[in-house]
Amino acid sequence: MSGNACRIALVVPGLCGPALDVPPAEYLASATPALDRLLSRAHRTSAPATLEAILAAWFAPFSGTQDALPAAALSWLADTGESASDYLLRVDPVHVRADQACLRLFDASTFSLDPDEARALVESFNDFYSARGWQLQAPHPQRWYLSLPQAPVMTTMAPGDIAGEDIDGFLPAGPDSGDWHVLMNEVQMLFHDHPVNAARVARGELPVNSIWPWGGGVLPEQASTAVARVLTDDPLLIGLAQLAGSSRRDLPVTAGELPALLHDGLNLVMVDALEPAARYGDAEAWSEGIGQLERTWFAPVLKLLERRELQALELYPVNGRCYALGRHHLKHFWKRTRPFTIHCAND
Repeated sequence: MSGNACRIALVVPGLCGPALDVPPAEYLASATPALDRLLSRAHRTSAPATLEAILAAWFAPFSGTQDALPAAALSWLADTGESASDYLLRVDPVHVRADQACLRLFDASTFSLDPDEARALVESFNDFYSARGWQLQAPHPQRWYLSLPQAPVMTTMAPGDIAGEDIDGFLPAGPDSGDWHVLMNEVQMLFHDHPVNAARVARGELPVNSIWPWGGGVLPEQASTAVARVLTDDPLLIGLAQLAGSSRRDLPVTAGELPALLHDGLNLVMVDALEPAARYGDAEAWSEGIGQLERTWFAPVLKLLERRELQALELYPVNGRCYALGRHHLKHFWKRTRPFTIHCAND
């Protein structure tokens, strides 16, 4: 890596905190001097407001379109190394909780599910729907896939985008959605007394009592990108990198390891450790996560800029803004350093 040619686009979903009535500044437990300085010195511009749109912007033919990414096909590519030839739908395991007059959805990030448990539940699904010729597959315990001969005419939402919400307003919609509402009810009954769930409840764990269809689509024949290297553990971004032929490495524990991992040119780095806590409104976990990222990511990245080992940084908190800065921005002493929570609140 040459510091004169290396740039980082750092995507940190959840950075600005949970959507709570209490502002993040009131429950933030630790100081964040490096993050505060980075955002205070940066040049702020507009950016896509969703994580999917931010990622899509770097990869043709997805950039500049309003179509949703074929998330199922991309994560399948990441999980298996194979391109799906048919329309592929994610049919993920979820927990649906009855809460007074509504049903609330909790995705697989909120519970553990081992391969044997996933295999047993998937086998029951396949036995039940064998007459349809369906074969649900689970190459990863938390990510299940269903191949269909043709695309259903319906719109769906990712379960992570409905975290803890009443599912009523977010169910699949469109001409073919009614069949999927019936199927989801059938699976709830199928899984209700399943031995896997009986054992989970006995251990005090959340039962996997439903499925959630989303992310359907077909991969294009090819994709391209100007990104030289991707550092991530996220399956969607891994799939995009593989499709476009970008170099990809696992996300390091700390940004202090970046000099040995980055390529000259643009490096796309996604750190999603804050996302689950922000998504589900866990203020304590989010506050602890911010403190950890200050030590392991923001402080080391700031040092890389100061030592001229990094040419430029673009920081995306997934709040509709991009915070861009080069080495010269750090010399803008007249820009008062303010807490990062103020920048988030102002946006």
